[in-house]
Amino acid sequence: MNRIEYLLAAAILLGMPARATAEPVNDYIAAEMTREGIPGLAVAIVRDGRLLRAQGYGSANLEHQVPVHADTLFKTGAIGMQLTAAAVMLLVQDGKIRLDDSIRLHLPEVPPSWRPITIRQLLNHTSGLPATPNGDFRTDYTDAQLLDIIANQKLNFPAGARWRFSYSDYIVLGFLVKRVSGQYYADLLRQRVFTPLGMRTARAIDETAVIPNRAAGYEARDGTLRNAEWISPTANSTADGSLYLSVLDYAAWAVGMADRLVLTDDSWAQVAKPARLNDGCVYPYGFGWFQQTDTQNSVWWHSGTWQGFQTYAVRYLEGRLTVAVFANSDNADAGSIARHVAEIVEPGLARAPATPANDGEPPMTERVKRLLGDIAAGRMAYGDFTDYAKLDFTELMAGYTKTISALGQLRELAPFGRQDMCGDTLYRYRARFEDGVIEASVTIAANGRIGNLVIVPLRAWDAPL
Repeated sequence: MNRIEYLLAAAILLGMPARATAEPVNDYIAAEMTREGIPGLAVAIVRDGRLLRAQGYGSANLEHQVPVHADTLFKTGAIGMQLTAAAVMLLVQDGKIRLDDSIRLHLPEVPPSWRPITIRQLLNHTSGLPATPNGDFRTDYTDAQLLDIIANQKLNFPAGARWRFSYSDYIVLGFLVKRVSGQYYADLLRQRVFTPLGMRTARAIDETAVIPNRAAGYEARDGTLRNAEWISPTANSTADGSLYLSVLDYAAWAVGMADRLVLTDDSWAQVAKPARLNDGCVYPYGFGWFQQTDTQNSVWWHSGTWQGFQTYAVRYLEGRLTVAVFANSDNADAGSIARHVAEIVEPGLARAPATPANDGEPPMTERVKRLLGDIAAGRMAYGDFTDYAKLDFTELMAGYTKTISALGQLRELAPFGRQDMCGDTLYRYRARFEDGVIEASVTIAANGRIGNLVIVPLRAWDAPL
């Protein structure tokens, strides 16, 4: 029995709800679901190409009280980007495209300003394209219309000048796959990835289809869970993560990655290469994967957020361990849960609680304090930022204003780390408010302005870095 056959056999045995027994992973997940108010969650653990666990917890649908099983389907969000990257690499292997081709070679209708943008830069988020299309999620567009919407937005920075996460990058890659192969990206994946790897229920999102074992996604509003708002079929069909996967499907993909299946060794090596900027600096992001290296482990991870779903996958390369957590609530901290489950399975991976660093730059701390206050009040100064198109800046800040303004008064602010990052300086701060904690990662560019800003809620002040 090969590993894929083993995985499929295990799926039959593990496709059942969690038993109410005293067991560390079960106990931890049950406690976290109660604490965070998560309706349903599924977890998969794969080590050395073997499925250790695929298990469901809670409800896939609150209205019908349907339990989550190992084969329950969740919307992936951006962790689906790694599969889009595989589709692109298959076309590279076929000799139909090259990674350093200009995207305009294959999509000639995009503007001349896109000529320097390569397929590689779309894959590793160094293209400069807008973070999201400036479209209406409730409007149906043709591919040509959606591509035109993205093409008419201003670029944030010249291709290869810096790194910034962009959903538009992978939406455009989906159009590339269809133009070059003649197939919708999810159809190509079904034929050349899903079926060969035994991802039996993986599929494109289709809200009108009758799909067995599909979970409902829930959004927390004013302390109450609500069904996710309706969006158009277009918004649920793009290649930035518009897939349904079960944790069993993801486990099969994890085995495929660990054993370097489907793609050639050279293609897998390209997937693993971190982004390289024009000045030669390397940024820790491959094709659909954030990359982190410490003294003991190389860790790849990615998260996804979409329509009331939170997903997270983490790979510990040296230990050949992968943990995936899928949840059907937008307030689930899937990343913290996945990391902690990995630490239960392998205690040597446990991270120490975070503690504040010595504040060696009080003026920077004061600057971040003012920044958070300005964001909460909705009065950010565009001139304080660099390499942001005005539309991207406005949309980003609107989201952060909504997050911070709901937390009440700032009680504490402290630095938690500082590092050089491709000519910029990355500062990590944590802020404790009346009603929550956030981490603010602020990148200061060589010109003294803010080159990147990422604000994420945290469950605790001392949550591991």
